[in-house]
This record gives sequence, C-alpha cells and structure tokens, in this order.
Amino acid sequence: MSYKILPGTRIQHREFGQGAVLSVSEGFATVFFSIGEKRIPLAELLPALSRNETVVLNLGAGDERLKKAWLCYKAHELPLLDHATSMTAARIDLLPHQVVLTHKIAIAGPRRFLIADEVGLGKTIETALVLRELASRGELNRALMVVPAGLVNNWHRELNEVFNLNFEVFGSEGDVSDRKTNAFKKHNLLIASIDTLKRPARVKKLLEAPKWDLVVFDEAHHCTAYKQGGKAKKTQNYKLAESLRDHARDLMLLSATPHQGDHYRFWKLIQLLDPSLFRNEKEMVEERHRLNPYIFRRTKADACRSDGSTLFARRWVHTEAFSMSDVERQFYQQLNEYLRDGFALAKKQGSKGRALGFVMTIFQKIAASSFAAVHRTLRRRLIALTVHEGLIHDENLDIDLRDEAFNAAKNYICREFQLGNDQMSMLEAERILNELKRKQLKKINEEELAFASDTFSDELTTQAAEDATMNAVAYALPEERQRIVQLLEQFPDVQETKVEKLISALGILWNQNPKERVVIFATYLGTVEMLGKEIDQAYPGQGVVVLKGGDHGSKTAAEKRFKQPEGPRVMICTAAGREGINLQHARILFNFDLPWNPMDMEQRIGRIHRYGQKDTAQVYNLVLGDTIEGKIFLLLDDKLKDIALALGKVDEKGNVAEDLRSQILGQLQETINYQKLYAEALSDPSLKRTQLELNAAMTNASDARDAVSELFQELDQFSLDEYQPLSDVDKSMQQLILFTSACAELDKGSFEKDTATYVFTDTSANKIVFTTDREQALEHDNVEILGLDHPRIEKWLREYRTLPAEQIACTITGNDLPQGILTIWEIETHNEKGHAIRSVIKIGMTDAGERLVSLERLVDDLFQKQSKKAKGNIDLLPLAETLLEREINHRGKAKDDQAYSSKLIGWVEVVH
Repeated sequence: MSYKILPGTRIQHREFGQGAVLSVSEGFATVFFSIGEKRIPLAELLPALSRNETVVLNLGAGDERLKKAWLCYKAHELPLLDHATSMTAARIDLLPHQVVLTHKIAIAGPRRFLIADEVGLGKTIETALVLRELASRGELNRALMVVPAGLVNNWHRELNEVFNLNFEVFGSEGDVSDRKTNAFKKHNLLIASIDTLKRPARVKKLLEAPKWDLVVFDEAHHCTAYKQGGKAKKTQNYKLAESLRDHARDLMLLSATPHQGDHYRFWKLIQLLDPSLFRNEKEMVEERHRLNPYIFRRTKADACRSDGSTLFARRWVHTEAFSMSDVERQFYQQLNEYLRDGFALAKKQGSKGRALGFVMTIFQKIAASSFAAVHRTLRRRLIALTVHEGLIHDENLDIDLRDEAFNAAKNYICREFQLGNDQMSMLEAERILNELKRKQLKKINEEELAFASDTFSDELTTQAAEDATMNAVAYALPEERQRIVQLLEQFPDVQETKVEKLISALGILWNQNPKERVVIFATYLGTVEMLGKEIDQAYPGQGVVVLKGGDHGSKTAAEKRFKQPEGPRVMICTAAGREGINLQHARILFNFDLPWNPMDMEQRIGRIHRYGQKDTAQVYNLVLGDTIEGKIFLLLDDKLKDIALALGKVDEKGNVAEDLRSQILGQLQETINYQKLYAEALSDPSLKRTQLELNAAMTNASDARDAVSELFQELDQFSLDEYQPLSDVDKSMQQLILFTSACAELDKGSFEKDTATYVFTDTSANKIVFTTDREQALEHDNVEILGLDHPRIEKWLREYRTLPAEQIACTITGNDLPQGILTIWEIETHNEKGHAIRSVIKIGMTDAGERLVSLERLVDDLFQKQSKKAKGNIDLLPLAETLLEREINHRGKAKDDQAYSSKLIGWVEVVH
C-alpha cells in the first residue's frame, strides 16, 4: 500500500480524531485538529481516506475478486442501458409505443408529463414501467399514486402482482392509515384515492412529510379549475394536485380525456405541469406547439406490433334488439311502478331518503341485467323485510307477531337456499336467520351503500350491491313486503326472450364450428347462475366456466380452464372480467346485459379485441328494445352513428369507427351522470327529456373531441423508428444472462441453459425456470421472464451495487493487453433545470496519466483474465479524476460552472 503524508493531507489519529497536516519534518507532522494544533509522530498517523481512495488502496487479486468487481460494474450499468424498459420481467404484452414512452420519461428531466393515450393503450402499464425503470436506476424511493376510489384495487393488483412493486393502500380500507402517526412520513410507496387525500388535514400531513420522487394522478381531468361568473374557482381535487406539484420531484398526469371541451380548464391542468408555460388559455391555443414536450398522446391507429403490423385485428359490433313477451312486459311495468314509487319517496324525504334512493338504483341496475337477477334480489329482499318486521315486533314486545314473522322468514330461507325439512336444514335456516338479524341491527353505512350503487362499480361492489338490498331494509317503502309478494306472483316463469335468442345464436355458431369459444358478459350473479343452467341444459356437452370476483388466483384458474384445448366452450364473465384477463383465443363475445356506462362495454370488448387476436372480433349486444335501458342504449347508438356519418367515420358495414367511438364515449362519461339519467327516465316513459339531455351531452362530447384533435395536432406522433434502437436487446440480454450466471455461481447455485429456457437452482435445490422469450412465458405459467425487475435479479443488483469499496479494485496480467489502468465511474450530473442524470463512464489511462482508449473498449474482456497481487498507487487517482472531468465536459454532461458527483465503481490495473 503506497501512501504519502504531505501538507494538506487529511489524516486520522486514534486519540484526536481527523485532522489536516500543516507541515512535515524529521519524522513528525504538525496537524490541525478540532482542539488545535498538535505535533505528532508520522508513525501514529493513518490516512483519512475518501471512498475513492479506499478503492485504490485495496487493490486485490483472485478469481472471486475479479468476478465481484465485474458484477459491481454491471449492477450499475445494466439499469441505465437504453434497452432497460424492454428487459422487464412483468408478464405483459410489451408494446412498442409503451417502450418508447417509458424510455423518454426515464431519461428526461424534469419529469412533468401528461400521458393522454387513448383508452385501451395501457396507461397503467406505462406508469408501472416508469416506476420500475426509475427504481432500477436508483432514482425512485418515494412514490404516491392518486387514483379514483373505484380504481384503487385495480392499481394495487397491477403494480404489485404484475410488477412486484410492493405498494400499500392508504385509507380506512387499506394497509395504512394515519390515525396515530403521519403515514406519509413512514411509508414510501402508497396508493390512495383522491377523495381520501384531498381533506385539508390530510393535505397538511402530506406537506409535512418528505417530498415524493414521483406523484401520479390517474383520471387527472378530475383535477378541475374553472371560471364561474368571471371568477376562477378551484376544486379540492385541483388544490390537492397543486399542493403536491411543489412537493414532488416528478409529476405524471394520466387521462384519456384530458380536455373537456373547455380551453380554460385544460390550461389550468397544464399549469400543474409548468405554471409558466402559458399566460392564459388564448396563448395556449395560439402557441400549442409548446405543449409538445409535456404531452404524450397515442391513438389506437399509432399502436402497432414490433414488426410494424397492425396491433388490433378488425372488430364487428352488432346490436340485436328484441321485444319483451306479454308476460315479461306486465312484470316489467309493475317493477317500474315499484321503482318509481321508491325514487319518488326518496326524493320527498330529502337527505333522509338518500339511502332508499341508493337501494332503488341497485334494483334498477339488477333489473336491467335480467328478470332472473331481479327475481333473485326481490326474493332476498323479501326475506330481509320479513326479518326486519320480526325485529320491530320484538322491540314492541309483541311475541306472537314476532314469531310469526321469523317463522315466515325461515320458510322463505328454506326455499331460497333449497333446504329440506330435516334437523340439519332447520339448524342452517336458523343460522342464516340469526346472521340476517345481526346485520340488520348493525347500522348501515350510507357511504358504503352509495358506493355499492355507483355506476362504475367493480366485481366486489356488484356483490356488495346485491347484499345491500338485504341489509338496508330500514329504508323501505310503505307496505313494501306486500308489494314484493305481489311482484313475485307476477314473475314470468318462462324462458326469457333474451335467453331464448342467446341459446338460438349459440346453436347456429356451434353448427358451423362445434369448437367455437364464446365469451358472455353478464353483471349480476343471478343472471350468471341462470345462464349457466340454461346453456348446460341446452348444450350439455359444451361446458361452461364462470369468471367472477374473488382473489386473483380464482380468476386465473377460470381463465386457464377456458383456454385448455378441450376445456369449456363458454366463459360467463361478471364485472370481474372487464380488466386484467386476456381472452384473445376467443373471437365471439355476447353482451347479455349492457352496462349503463358504454365505456365499460368497451373494456369488455377489449378482452377479445386485443393484441394477439388473429380473427375479426365479433360482438353481439342483446337488447330488449322496449325497456328504458334498451331505448336509451339505442338512442346513444343512433346518435353516435349520426356523428360518425357527418365526420365520415364509418366502415364499409356502416359501423362507427372504433377510434371515434372510444373518443366520444370517453368524453361523454365525463359530462353525463348515467345513474341520474336512468333513474329520471323512469318517470319519462316517452324519453323526451332524456333524449334532449342525451343530444346536448353528445354534442358537447363531439365538440370536446374536436377541440382535442385541434389542440393536439402539433404533438409528435409515435414512430416505429424510435422503437428500433430500443428493441434490439440481444446484446444487453446476453450481458444479463452472464450477470445472472455469475451471481448464481457466487451464491453456490447454478444457472444453466436447457434448450429454450434457463434454469436457476439455489443451494436448497429450489428451481426457477427463466426464458428471454416473452411469448413463451405468457403461454406457460411455470416459466418466468428473465428481466431486470425480477425479484431474484433485483436482489443481486442491489447487493453488487453496494459492494464495499475495499472489494472492487483488482489487478490482471495479460501480455497481449496494453499496460495501464481502467477506471469505471458512476456520474451524477444535473441538467439546466437541476434534474439529476446518472451515467457510467469508463476511463483508460497509462501510469503517466495519458488517455488509453483501447482499454475502455476491452472492459468485459479484462475481467476474464488472470490476476496477481499488487499495491495500489493512490497518486494515480488525481490523474484519473482529471481525465474524467475532461470527458464529462467533452460529452456536454456538465458545463464548466456545473457541479457533478463521481463515484469510483471499478479500478482495474493491467500489468505484464
């Protein structure tokens, strides 16, 4: 070890601590310590080494030292490669536009963007890829996802199960709350609903916590500022976003419909990204080209496969309208009368009637699914009302009437749950009765009831909605129990018209191809159960699998069964099937019931009309055209066709072009309250008022779509040319394979090629089968993708990035190599806006401090050579630092007046 103590050298003394040498003479040094000057023998002084000096002075040798030094270098370099996004281990269809967007965001600074991709192009996936890449680069520690309440679970599942990101949910229903401490200080990766965060007390806690590296607002157009009476108004959502804008390094806004037809609102949204970009909305329109650096907008027309071929196969959507039978119509009219009375009473009672209004909304939605579904719900509400009546009699100490009501309830329970007359059945009926009593004695949470009735409910809340009609019996119509009895007596006990048409259509399809796979969407369990029985009865050999709510594993199991070559020919999906499953091996989809929000139907269609679909996706909407729901759906469809015809956006079969449909419906869902529309239509049988409202909303949606087209016309379009340099991952993947193999060997395991896969085996003989072929992994559940963000690879990357400084310098011998030193540096520079940018730079030099570029080109080869012991010469370090500074200036990574930080991550001396 070579080390000279000279004036100016920093030293360490066992008694006085660190100090600076003032002078040296005759074996002594005069040193300035915190307590003053001291004259100390040189033998008692040790160098106070910097990290870089520690690296150089601990030069080592041996195969293991060489391997660790190379792994340290690779652990820093691999996440910074241009191909890093394409090297994800997530089990997803990785599309070119997603790779390009992620790379652009990852290398940008500052990162302030609006991601305005059309519906269905994967904004959630793009966000997760950005999170992953920033984490791999060491630039992400704290991230906050702010999303609509109904999407919290979707985000949590996607980020954690698909991308292994370990986010927690903040809020009363989540993993984290702030009741005792400031959770925003303690938890670094959080998902929270915007409604949960926007309360002033929460905003205060957010601002008291450390700044976030990245904040993401999903459905960001809900962060609204607007003009009213000439005055600017800001919603609480907007104020939250404004507060977090200045409390986050990076900010991403996500919205397929960022512009609601109001330039002022959109200008205020852009101000969240850069308050100084435009002085007002007029300047924004005139200078719209300045939006380009801030907005990514990809359409389905832009999206393509890596070879440039069309991403989406064609689709054909056909709406078949039927009329109810006489008995169905009679029942439907009585049911509507019951619903009208319920809504009228709820309105009359004001705030006290809100809960009853929610119950009636749930009923109306279930009724729109099928007569079987509403029949099931009516039966169960009758049980609950009877139990409620018994509880009231019990409270009034009327024992006879109480027992009469409870006995009637038990009889209903036995019929509903198909229980017999034996003792075990009676015990089960008693258990169900007691459970219903317990639930009714517990006060109903009105917020939960409102959420259960929400138009945009997912699978869990549709189940909650059905349960709510049983538990919320404290909110009831006068004589409601008797009215339900009368309704049930009028129920048409025949095969439903829509079922008859569906069964007939399936027969036609299977006559043409007995192996045709069919997906059927139906929202409520009563409909699903009925359809399963009817199809099994009509076609006993074809098989039916049901995909409904529950854990992700049960959904995956149902999906697997449906995909098996000899598996069931029919999959019936509830709302759980709208997202997160891929059914492109089927080409036929029936919408047995129609969601109130047409965008939900687009999500359904996206299960078969997606990347990988080889045939034209055929979609059949089954509509009872003489119901209120059917009439409104047909009105919407006709209006869409009118707009499409006017714009020349129809195909050769007269169908509305898919891009126009998604754009208009996306805008429409922000301007129309479907729940209110359908409820009010009950008292407007001719739909005159409804039609006026729909016409106005559709006109607004069309105008907003036009405004978006005009404003975004200057934005850069996606080009496959941008993707090509990022997609050629072969060389980078080979480096990752070598990295993994070396890590496995040092861990006393193995990583070996086995035909088309690689098998990692640890010391306990546990195995992981890896592949570099994404399609192979998507087809085989037991094969994992080799990627930078795989948990095993991530662990090794962290381990070797943080190797002690004493372990990463080595010597090698090679007479065929130029004699000199290769230094490897991790550099952090800052752009003009102060954003940190990391890079790895290699500097080769001679002992005299001259640049030796030939060594830099041989970096990977050097670590394969033999090594021998040598002493590190710390005098060479300043020479290397000088060369590094010149290289940084030459590359333009830092200007003369800009500071940068450097960390020595490799020092290799070549000796002969």
